[in-house]
Amino acid sequence: MGIISRIVDRIIGRDPDAPTRLPSPDALALLMRPNGEPEAEMLRGMLEEQGIRSMVKNRDAASARGGMGGAWAYELWVLRRDLLRAREVVGVDDAP
Repeated sequence: MGIISRIVDRIIGRDPDAPTRLPSPDALALLMRPNGEPEAEMLRGMLEEQGIRSMVKNRDAASARGGMGGAWAYELWVLRRDLLRAREVVGVDDAP
């Protein structure tokens, strides 16, 4: 651990010997990058039918105001606690 990290830990009162926290089960996790908006929305619908809440993100700022972005622009996100079940539903074997 560097000196700056130790100083910051001392200032904010963080115990350097405390165990690290696990990510929250309510945190978002990237499920996959579909090939365009139609596929992303279809997969989101499949997840919704199984009771899995999901969200489609458009990473293309130019198309965010309207219109479709490039196929590369879309990501499908789920809650971390639903990630394994969501992978089964959409047939994703490993992380994106």
